[in-house]
Amino acid sequence: MLEKLSPRLDTANLRMAVYTCIVGHYDSLIEPRIAEPGIDYYVFTDIDIPAGSVWKKIDITQFDEYHEFSPTQLNRRIKMLPFCYLPDYDYSVYVDGNIEIEGAVTPVVAEMGDCPFGTHYHRTRDCIYVEKVRVNYLRKADKETVDKQTAAYREAGFPRHYGLYENSILIRSHRDESVRHLMEAWWEEYMRYPTRDQLTLPYLIWKTGYDRSRIHIIGKNIDRNPNFKRTHSHKTAKPS
Repeated sequence: MLEKLSPRLDTANLRMAVYTCIVGHYDSLIEPRIAEPGIDYYVFTDIDIPAGSVWKKIDITQFDEYHEFSPTQLNRRIKMLPFCYLPDYDYSVYVDGNIEIEGAVTPVVAEMGDCPFGTHYHRTRDCIYVEKVRVNYLRKADKETVDKQTAAYREAGFPRHYGLYENSILIRSHRDESVRHLMEAWWEEYMRYPTRDQLTLPYLIWKTGYDRSRIHIIGKNIDRNPNFKRTHSHKTAKPS
């Protein structure tokens, strides 16, 4: 896997947002331990949030998509396409609903340098074909769809051990066209195979020819990153 060392990003004049998405009580809202001045915190949700919360509620029931997609699909759309929902920002930091923000996020964004996309490596696996076995064993998605998806990728020539990412935290530049195109392709492919986004992203990086040296690896194990804490496992969702 390629990792690129680059100068720190100057964040002084950037508009940055941190956001999460909770649809239908899938997770409970977790307050950040540190809320930085100059950063806006948003929760896209259809539930009530506590008075005085750091999170600013964006009511997803007002979106047309709320009635078009399943809760899981809507969550993935907002997760994958931040520039559609937060167009006025330069960078966004997405965090899953089960992630507690323990530290300042500005230094994490600054470490991106000139990489417009940041995520964690998967902590134990580096291959979607190995991940597929785990997904099927734990029944995290429809087995028939997972098998069809990975068979199609194998037929297309996608190699084993190409890489696997933990997508609980995603940092993206909203002004970079290559990231926008990758995220749009990710969403389209997810809707083609609505299984696990971990299975889809590595294939899209390979298929689109996205330069992996432009992916900033936030860490090699999200559970060892002092800036973030996974408070609980997600509930097992029914396949979309």
